[in-house]
Amino acid sequence: MRKNKLTLLIRIGIFVLAPLAFASCGQSPADIEDILPVQTQAPAATSEPAAPKTEAELRQAISEMGEEDSLVLKQEYYERLLSMDVFGEGDYVELAQIYGESGNWEGQRRMLSKVLRLFPSQEYAEQLSAVIIRRDSSDPEMAVLAGQITEALKQEDALTIKNLVLSEEWRRLLQDNMDAIETRTLYQNGEEVLQIAARGTEAMILWLDGQGQVRFYSESGTGILLGSASLDDGVYAGDVKVIYSDAEGNVEKSIQGTLSDGVCVGQLTVFYQGTEYVGNFREDGSTAEEQLEEVTEQGGVLYAYGPGNKTYLYQENAELVDFRIGPAFLGLPEYEDWR
Repeated sequence: MRKNKLTLLIRIGIFVLAPLAFASCGQSPADIEDILPVQTQAPAATSEPAAPKTEAELRQAISEMGEEDSLVLKQEYYERLLSMDVFGEGDYVELAQIYGESGNWEGQRRMLSKVLRLFPSQEYAEQLSAVIIRRDSSDPEMAVLAGQITEALKQEDALTIKNLVLSEEWRRLLQDNMDAIETRTLYQNGEEVLQIAARGTEAMILWLDGQGQVRFYSESGTGILLGSASLDDGVYAGDVKVIYSDAEGNVEKSIQGTLSDGVCVGQLTVFYQGTEYVGNFREDGSTAEEQLEEVTEQGGVLYAYGPGNKTYLYQENAELVDFRIGPAFLGLPEYEDWR
């Protein structure tokens, strides 16, 4: 009887262990791991740092920013400080720089204007004057004003431009109602470019028509210059015309000539006080006119004669061997491309 019970227990043990043996022989450890239940851990709790709110927190966050950090976020932090009315001198300068780097030139001018009023200095005045506000034909008010300017330049109408410079639209659109500081505006319409420097009633306008032709207007308070020339790789060349007027726009003198390699060549015509004077220049820019002893003794160079050679024009304190007429002598403004 005991033997039968023992035999029965042995048989039951074999039947129980058999499936485990078959499983271990037919499956890899990896397969077994897939079958066995796997215990997982709950993900660790994470939290984003709280956004800075107080002045101290904002300044700390700004101080920890590197060059690779977002200008947008840095601008946001400075603007929060500005809204708290806790801005200092350096804060205005920093925010102005951020605005400039991000292309917000109006904001840059506004910050520099503010710091100049609160902390007057020549440095801030120069920085403010150097800001160039860029506009285009998508600005309807500016487009109208630009059209009026270019049309007057085409017609050589100095008085119309002078009236535009004195208008409220001019002060508001181009000067931001600042009279004591020079402002700069770059307006583009396709290939056409207007560069306008304005200060009070003074103005310097340069219009590039996209075809290599430049027209300009300059008023300093004592007189007006209006003219046209051609540009070749940023250098004045070809036909030139400059009209000199008094502060009321009355023509006093005009000059027409040709520039080559920076000097006047060929024929130069000057209308002055109702008389036409003509001078001739060689290819190197030296005058081909006969010199009068009375002019040479005075240390001058004669460069144009009136009708019948009875009157003439000459340049004082000049040497014949070195005398040349260039863009500055004619009254052309120094060219600088703001683009």
